[in-house]
Amino acid sequence: METATAQTPDLSANWIREGTIEFGEWVFTEAGQRAFDDYDFARDDPAYDCIGASWTRIWLNPNVLVRITQAEDHVRLQYEWMDIDRMVPLTDPNDPDPERSHIEGMPALGHSTAWYDGDTLVIDTVDFAPGYVSTMAEWAGTPQSRRMHTVERISRDADVLTIESTHLDPTYYREPLVVTIPYARSDFELLEYGCTPEDAAIVAPD
Repeated sequence: METATAQTPDLSANWIREGTIEFGEWVFTEAGQRAFDDYDFARDDPAYDCIGASWTRIWLNPNVLVRITQAEDHVRLQYEWMDIDRMVPLTDPNDPDPERSHIEGMPALGHSTAWYDGDTLVIDTVDFAPGYVSTMAEWAGTPQSRRMHTVERISRDADVLTIESTHLDPTYYREPLVVTIPYARSDFELLEYGCTPEDAAIVAPD
């Protein structure tokens, strides 16, 4: 597969979550079921320490913007939630050891590289720390292990952005877990989130 530059999509804009989320059914291994059953949001949700649990968890967050900026050698995704600034290098998908970036202080977000597949931006992430695919809604506690491999496919149709994330984790899941999250283009500007653990603790459950 070659990197397609002629059809590189224009994703550079501000976006906000809007529409129906499709969170696929999960089929746990025995270890995955134990991890899921052991989840306690008051103890285990890293958001109370202003830390992102996973890229899917970050994309799931409502009412906050994501700004995407494209350049020749990287794509930048600035998430208003937790002020996460994600600079992902664009590399050759055939490279067995591509350059990858990570977010300092958030090891559960792994190391990412990206390329274009036709009109789709693909972000490939490995080297996760143990954590949770989601810590919100009915999906809270879906676990991730160090073996997880996540592929985000981001595509645009007019003013709708679709993020399809496939999570492959043989430690915890017998089948890939696929999550699809729609975003809409927004005229709002990115604001500082300014989370501190002290502030987060105020809303943390007892």
